[in-house]
Amino acid sequence: MERIFPGSAGAVRQRAPGPIHVETESSTRVVEPVAYMCLRFMLVREGRLFVHSRHGTAHARPGMLVIVCAGTLCGAIPEPSATVTTAFVNLDYLLDQLTWRLNGLLRDRHEAELIAAKAFRHNMWATTPPAQVTADMLNLLDRTEAIQNAGGGFYDIEAVFAGFLADLVPLMPYRELPGEPVVSLAGDGVGGRFPPLRPEIVAVGDAIQADLSRRWSLADMAQVAHISGRHLARVFNESYGLPPVQFLAALRAKEMARLLREKPGWSVEAVGRQVGWEGRSHARHQFVRELGLSPDEYRRRAHGLDLATPGPETDENTPDPS
Repeated sequence: MERIFPGSAGAVRQRAPGPIHVETESSTRVVEPVAYMCLRFMLVREGRLFVHSRHGTAHARPGMLVIVCAGTLCGAIPEPSATVTTAFVNLDYLLDQLTWRLNGLLRDRHEAELIAAKAFRHNMWATTPPAQVTADMLNLLDRTEAIQNAGGGFYDIEAVFAGFLADLVPLMPYRELPGEPVVSLAGDGVGGRFPPLRPEIVAVGDAIQADLSRRWSLADMAQVAHISGRHLARVFNESYGLPPVQFLAALRAKEMARLLREKPGWSVEAVGRQVGWEGRSHARHQFVRELGLSPDEYRRRAHGLDLATPGPETDENTPDPS
């Protein structure tokens, strides 16, 4: 799996040895918003989980499957605890499997990509499979994870994981194929193909992360990379799966979420200003657009408060981070 946004300890780029990685985690703590250059299939085993992204929210409960597309910044809040098994799947691998699963119905792999783009058109999607299907999926994911943790090779893992895909594919909302150009799941970028990062693009990402409150323009970013703004927009999108300005907004939302959790006395306006968004309304609008819920709601859920509980003061007397 490969994260495309820095973690709390700095830039993190983790990659599984193959196109499939499965892990099971139990948590009572807030899962910070993060995006991966692969698809995530999250199956809730126990407890409840509030999952949120700019594409919507889901109150996930046992037996619910949440699908998150590549490049989608997504966080989760246990209510109050949850155990989830997640399969991280390379986009190219999934499209190849879909092509052969629908062999005879599709002309080529491009039609499989179009079907996937329609099925996951909102970038985050939740469904509750029939109980027996859910049980089969969990069993197959457990077996896949066991083989993976025992050091099994790709074919050993795939042999079991193929059963999970066989259960998954019928759940996808197929639609009639339109006669239009193929659209990538991640926009104009290369989705989950794990492209190597160019040093100058890494430099831009590091510079943005180091100075989030700066009023970054595309020209400023291009100057860091020593290339034109147009060229930067193209290669940045190829590397991270989203435009540099959207990357900046996602990083700001991620940092704002952290501050909302760790600085309960700071107002939304103060937190927004700390990450580069001026004004409460602007900060609130951007946060909702990126993470799917308001800063006040996020803070209350993150601290396990009832949504009717008043939040911190938000007027001019609120403590300022400076």
